[in-house]
Amino acid sequence: MLSKLATLILGILAERERNPYEITKMLSELQTKKWLPMADSTVYATINNLKKKGMILGRTEKDGNLPEKTIYSITDEGEKELQLSITSFLEEDSSTSSGFDIGILLMHNLSKQEIQIKLKKKLERLEAAFYVIRKQILGFEMDTQKIAFTALSMLKHRQHLVEAEIKTVKELIRDLNVRANISDLSPFDMRMM
Repeated sequence: MLSKLATLILGILAERERNPYEITKMLSELQTKKWLPMADSTVYATINNLKKKGMILGRTEKDGNLPEKTIYSITDEGEKELQLSITSFLEEDSSTSSGFDIGILLMHNLSKQEIQIKLKKKLERLEAAFYVIRKQILGFEMDTQKIAFTALSMLKHRQHLVEAEIKTVKELIRDLNVRANISDLSPFDMRMM
């Protein structure tokens, strides 16, 4: 199975030929860095890797006085791998573990005050992200000709995930406020009731 980024790039190229700058711009407009941290250099490295594996082909194009650019297209092998990866991602039963889950599990190693400060900052960031996503969704829903329903569905999924994290952070803050001691039990001491 391909990486998430490689799958996204192949999916973009399955629509039509594009150059690396266009691919990077599309990923930025979809705000993929919010849920798939990557540098632009990683996009270029992934493109080179896909080319080496024969999943994409590149051709050089010159347009007037502009510098040459390489335009990439997906190969038959790339199409097959893309379909396998999409199928695998859709059939995935559980989301991958996140650093936030680990942070929650081990937060008892910090002071109560430090945890509250960190959670309040996270809540502010999540609420700001929710606002941005919601604004995007509302804009696209007003003119459904601007976006494919699959892209809109992905944005709604991101919104639901952010909503879930907001709910979790609010519950953690509330629970911290009523607990005198946050390290009463080890999270690794799973006692059967």
